[in-house]
Amino acid sequence: MFTRLFSPLTLISQLTLIVLVSAAIGISGMSVAGWLGQGIQGSAHAINKAGSMRMQSYRLLSSVPLQRDSAGLMEEMHRTTFSTELADAATRDGESARLDALQTYWRDVLEPRLLQARSPEEVRANVEAFVSQIDALVTAFDHTTELRIERIVMLQHALAGLMGLLLIFTVIWLRQRLLRPWRQLMAMATAVGHRDFSQRVNISGRDEMATLGKSLNSMSSELAASYSVLEERVAEKTAVLAHKNEILAFLWQASRHLHSSAPLCERLAPVLHDLQQLTLLRDIELRVYEFDDDENPQEFTWQAGETCDAKGCRLCPRHVAPMDGASTTLKWRLTDTHNQYGLMLAKLPVGCHLSQDQQQMVDTLVEQITASLAIDRQQDHHQQLIVMEERAAIARELHDSIAQSLSCLKMQVSCLQMQGEALPESARSLLAQMRNELNSSWAQLRELLTTFRLQLTEPGLRAALEASCQEFSARLGFPVELNYQLPPRLIPSHQAIHLLHIAREALNNALKHAGATAIRVSVTRRDRQVTLSIEDNGRGVAENAERSNHYGLIIMRDRAQSLRGDCQVRRRDSGGTEVIVTFIPDVPSPSNQGDTYE
Repeated sequence: MFTRLFSPLTLISQLTLIVLVSAAIGISGMSVAGWLGQGIQGSAHAINKAGSMRMQSYRLLSSVPLQRDSAGLMEEMHRTTFSTELADAATRDGESARLDALQTYWRDVLEPRLLQARSPEEVRANVEAFVSQIDALVTAFDHTTELRIERIVMLQHALAGLMGLLLIFTVIWLRQRLLRPWRQLMAMATAVGHRDFSQRVNISGRDEMATLGKSLNSMSSELAASYSVLEERVAEKTAVLAHKNEILAFLWQASRHLHSSAPLCERLAPVLHDLQQLTLLRDIELRVYEFDDDENPQEFTWQAGETCDAKGCRLCPRHVAPMDGASTTLKWRLTDTHNQYGLMLAKLPVGCHLSQDQQQMVDTLVEQITASLAIDRQQDHHQQLIVMEERAAIARELHDSIAQSLSCLKMQVSCLQMQGEALPESARSLLAQMRNELNSSWAQLRELLTTFRLQLTEPGLRAALEASCQEFSARLGFPVELNYQLPPRLIPSHQAIHLLHIAREALNNALKHAGATAIRVSVTRRDRQVTLSIEDNGRGVAENAERSNHYGLIIMRDRAQSLRGDCQVRRRDSGGTEVIVTFIPDVPSPSNQGDTYE
């Protein structure tokens, strides 16, 4: 009831009301006690007056017969009997009738008889009757006084009980409205301070504590929502930063791999593996062109089952299942402002897409691969230029030294032979032998000069063979067929020059001696072995083709031996000649043969 009564009030108003009630109870109790005390004070005064009347009555009785000096006693008795104190006390205590009777008895009975009596015995009975009335009046005053005292005591007990109840109510109220809500608020504030937003306070009413509790509940809910949103944002930002850091680490590692001195396959393998781990791209395939030749690219395929066991390379993945379901093929061109180096192809599941960061990562990787291929091509071209310059320098030295000396010797031998019969037979025979040896040396020197002056004017073996085939096609009058099946960059430049010279020597022999109508040049690979084949349908090579004046065949075999390979020149069963050169290219082996990406 008190809660419902106080609920519309604020805590300050309730506390003020409790203080005012306590003050009102105290003031009321003191006022009533003072009023009752005043009544007790008047009754005591009246009792004293009545007691003095009793004493005066006995004094008058002892003074009978009265004399003139007893007139003062009679007047005093008369004043006491009709005093205002007794009248007020009688009126206040409801004893006016008893006082009136006493006064009437005094005035009408006792006073005349005292004046007429000659002895105390005459008026003793009247005095005793008067004293009895005084006693009755005093007893009435005593009863009224005791009743008032009891009322004061009861009032004090009641006030004490009321103050006790008020104290108990105040304590309960303080616990219910201040202490308990305060503890709930402190517990909730502590929980919020420890980032626990699940606690709630339950404070009823419409006071300050209830309002504060509702505000704290609302604040905790908003903080929980805000903290949850912030945690999600922090988690998202952390994930984004971790992903960006992963991408940066991948690009840094890719740059290290791509710009290392390892073979291209070994450089690309970890890069394509990591790219597949970071994205949804599958079946990544890299096609590297040889100087804009997109018909026979060198392929680097990141697929299951693509192995190079024949080469001893285990860089490609094992136990990687191919992508199931429909997919979309994505394509990136490996090109710069000057050249096109190849393509990168990859498959992406239908419905999936690369994020913006992943797209930027792939674009950056494509730029890095393009830059690496451009650097490789520049290095190959630079190495080729160095080799050509060295060969040209050797050719100049041979032409300016040995060639001049041989020419001088041939002229001197010719001058000696022109003497004819003047020389002995033995001298003429010796001069003939010397001339043959000089012709042989000159032919060999001419072959060497031709070899050293031969240059790869086109970048790559394929382009040089195509140029040579076109040259001999014009000289032969029919097209020379070229079947080139090697991937780009397989044959180093120092070996490609030997193959080109062998092919040109074979074509030159076919032009001079074969009388062929069809020539086919094939360059193929099986496992690690490369085969160069030049076939014609001419008259075929002679049985003893390696006689002294067939230095071209000898030089072709010497060049094949410099390739650590083999050169065979034989007649075809269907007619014509076949030159077959087999060798293994000088390709750097991977630095880690046993690594397998899974």
